Amino acid sequence: MATNRNNPAPAKRPGGINATFIGAVFLGICILIAGINIGGGVRKLNKTIEEKTFASTNTMNAPSEIEMGQKKYLTEAEAADYLNITREKVVNLITSGEITEYVKTDTGYSISVSVLDNWFDNEAYQNKLKSGASNDGDENAES
Repeated sequence: MATNRNNPAPAKRPGGINATFIGAVFLGICILIAGINIGGGVRKLNKTIEEKTFASTNTMNAPSEIEMGQKKYLTEAEAADYLNITREKVVNLITSGEITEYVKTDTGYSISVSVLDNWFDNEAYQNKLKSGASNDGDENAES
């Protein structure tokens, strides 16, 4: 068989197939390591975002657990919205002495959120006592 002088055989590379294989394995390992590092960073970022998102949207917090950046004192209208009562009821609570800690301003009253929380907790407790007493009275009337 004669060799064609116009088409010489390709030159052999040093190392042959083994060098190519080792290079591919090394490159694959580098890609895996980079992917793991990126994935770890993404997991940390996701966890941080979830914590911040949960903290800002959690509706199960008690009213006293107000996040930083929110007001510590509320106007009459804001207090009414906060307690889900009318503005007139807030003014009546102040003038009747049920809420004793407030600041009188030129435009009305400013009330501390913690005072409103304490009043609300006390009001809920009193309502629970009243409903318990009325249930006991009903049971005694039936006997």
